[in-house]
Formats: sequence, C-alpha cells, structure tokens
Amino acid sequence: MFKHVKNFTVIALSIILLSSFLVIASSYFNSKQIGSLSMQCIENNGIIHLEIHNSLTNDYSFECKKNEIK
Repeated sequence: MFKHVKNFTVIALSIILLSSFLVIASSYFNSKQIGSLSMQCIENNGIIHLEIHNSLTNDYSFECKKNEIK
C-alpha cells in the first residue's frame, strides 16, 4: 500500500513540476515576442494596442495601427 502512495506522489510532483516549467516558459517567450512586436511597431511609426488576457502566462492580443499623424 505504501509503495502505491509513494508512486502516486512521485507522479503528481512530476506533473506539477512539468506544468510549472511550461507556464514559466510560455510566459517568458510571450514576453520576448511582445517586446519584439512592440519595437517593430515603433520603428514603423505605429501605435501599439496590447491587451494581456492572462497575467500568469502573458497570453495577449497585439495590434499595431498606422499612425496617421506625420
């Protein structure tokens, strides 16, 4: 009986660790992509419209509107 509890604990902790890693990696790469998109938009004289949908993973919507003011 104890062996089954130990195996279950190891599996559960592995799943939690892997899930945490995936969330952190997703957040990191989304942050990098937001930075890159923002710089490109600014270089093209655009106006950034950014909406973060999930602050944990940085899921987002990004739009670069052309700046009509010259």
